Amino acid sequence: MIHIQSSIIALFLALLIFSPTAVAQQASQSEIHLFARYVDGNGIEMRWFSDDNEVMRRGTASGFIVERRLLGAGTFQTVETVQPLNEAQTEQLIQTIGEGTRANRLRVVTEMREVETEHLPGEIDFQNRIEDLVNRKSAEDFRTMTFLLSSFEDSLAARVLGLSATDPSVTPGQTYEYRARLANPGGLNVVSVITEITAVEQTKDYEVPIHVHEGDGELSFIWAQPDNSVGMYVQRSFSENGPFEPLNEVIELNLRGHAYDGPQRSTFSDENLNNYRNYHYRFYGQNVFGERVLFGEASGTPRDLTPPKQPLLLQPKHESEDTVRLTWQMPEEVDDDLAGFAVLRGDGTNEEFVRLHPDLTDPNLREWIDLDFNRDLDTWYAVQAVDTAGNVSNSAVLPVSYIRFNPPVRPEIGHAAIGDDGSVEIIISPDPEGAVDGYKIFMANDPDHEFSVVKEIFGDSLVVAGQRTVVRDTVMLNTLTRNVYYQIRAYDVHFNESEASDVIALERPDIVPPPRPVFKDIKASAEEIDIEVALPSVEDFRSAALYRRTDDTDWQQVHLFRGRELLVRYTDSRLVPGTVYYYRVQAEDESGLLSGYSNPVRIQTVNRRLVESVENLSVSPGSREANLRWSYTANSGEYYFVVYRRAGEGSFRQVGRTESTAYTDRRVRPGRYEYRVRAFRKDGNQGEMSVVVATTVN
Repeated sequence: MIHIQSSIIALFLALLIFSPTAVAQQASQSEIHLFARYVDGNGIEMRWFSDDNEVMRRGTASGFIVERRLLGAGTFQTVETVQPLNEAQTEQLIQTIGEGTRANRLRVVTEMREVETEHLPGEIDFQNRIEDLVNRKSAEDFRTMTFLLSSFEDSLAARVLGLSATDPSVTPGQTYEYRARLANPGGLNVVSVITEITAVEQTKDYEVPIHVHEGDGELSFIWAQPDNSVGMYVQRSFSENGPFEPLNEVIELNLRGHAYDGPQRSTFSDENLNNYRNYHYRFYGQNVFGERVLFGEASGTPRDLTPPKQPLLLQPKHESEDTVRLTWQMPEEVDDDLAGFAVLRGDGTNEEFVRLHPDLTDPNLREWIDLDFNRDLDTWYAVQAVDTAGNVSNSAVLPVSYIRFNPPVRPEIGHAAIGDDGSVEIIISPDPEGAVDGYKIFMANDPDHEFSVVKEIFGDSLVVAGQRTVVRDTVMLNTLTRNVYYQIRAYDVHFNESEASDVIALERPDIVPPPRPVFKDIKASAEEIDIEVALPSVEDFRSAALYRRTDDTDWQQVHLFRGRELLVRYTDSRLVPGTVYYYRVQAEDESGLLSGYSNPVRIQTVNRRLVESVENLSVSPGSREANLRWSYTANSGEYYFVVYRRAGEGSFRQVGRTESTAYTDRRVRPGRYEYRVRAFRKDGNQGEMSVVVATTVN
């Protein structure tokens, strides 16, 4: 496969490719470029081209006018009006060269010159004509590019298209200015670019150095593009003397953007080649005058640059005090060109690794024993796979963890304290052996629970041999766990672990009040209330105060619970029957922190009071009435009396109620009646029935 990439162009080919549509070009300025050279005995040969499709169409249809003047003097004079050849004239020209590729090319450009593409109106209906516009632009670009390529390939094609002329009437050594313009511009805004040429034959040295890069199965070339070269042809041979075969049948153009002003270089890449075989190349440039010129030759040999498959190094093992075993793996399918392996070791002092053996190992080897290492340094290993071409692939770099037969001694905690804000400071005594590289700090809320790592301290800036190590931590204070427990382990540079230190307990500053107590049960009698309270289950509980009030009094402490029982009871006695009481309770811990008050409870004592019976009850008859009187010693404002009556053998029934000690029964008929009276308190308590008194009403 061949790829040609160029960062230069000759002429203005990119202007053509990157130009706007023909319609837009007509409204803007276009250019006609003329190229000239002096040929001794022939005169000044010229070629011209435009970067505008419409200019090329009109010029190749109606011709160009070539003009000349002396450098910087006078006006331009017509040298020749160049007309393109028609079909008959082209056929006459073909008869002079015979049939073949050149003849076919001349017929193609003649036919294409006579093909008219559709001209759209000035205002384009993009809804319906956009596809036509694209198709027309594509056809015009293709025709213009065909004219250019054919002219570059063959000077006769330039003659057929009317793009070439020769001025034989020049004075040797004289400098002239030439330009080409349309014979029929038809309103086009076209600038004829002036070209300066001296009638002195210039010897062109087209040879340029070509740089070769030998890749894996490919060769890449780069060179500075020769002047006046518009494209290239490449040929290849397996021998320096040929035969050479073309790699491209069609010219490869040197294209660049219109505004490009960088280095004019071209590159070429030939792929799918056989490694270690010599290839020879010839590079030809095509100029605007249809001439193919050899400008460089180069040779190269593709080489194997693909490294072997990467070895998989397993974790190195320190199997004994003096041996480290390395094991690696390779894919099942190993390339035939694998030459062997190299085992490398680094000690961490620099980035360089040292090969542990002078020659490559056997390609079938998968293991190595290292007997020469320093356990006091960090040691790293790697394995390289090397093929016969010297290509190298590297395994991952892995460290070895040394087995230390004497791990660091058990660390000792010299001092530990906790602040009111929860900050913890632990001071570890110096390691007597100086072998400690760091510490892990473990913490738990209970000495019987699993300890978790809360901090790691490693590095020379934190752990210095011969000096104490200060550890700082922070614990939560808003917790019901009273103590926090710490334990420490020491580690050397190989991460060997010491025994755990003694567990130290630090008491948290108490900032959390105890939970509120809860009333579990409450019962009332006439003069007592039995109360059962659930106290908070915290270690620092001290006491709980029971408070009472009534509707007429404020809160007063009536009892203080002490001890650590979960349920406590108290009987509040000497209370007033029938009275509503309110109770609440509050806990206090050993730090003097108080809980919130419990939700208050409301309860009423049972209303049971002694009520005296009425005394000296008497009854006297009147006219259709009975008058009763009695005496009572208690405060009459708190009592009332109910009168009961019985007639004949019936039962006593209530007939009246009064708050005085007299009552007149007017709902009687003549006959005999018996009466009794009972005293009541307004709170519902009542006395015994009085004695029975009788009277006869007339």
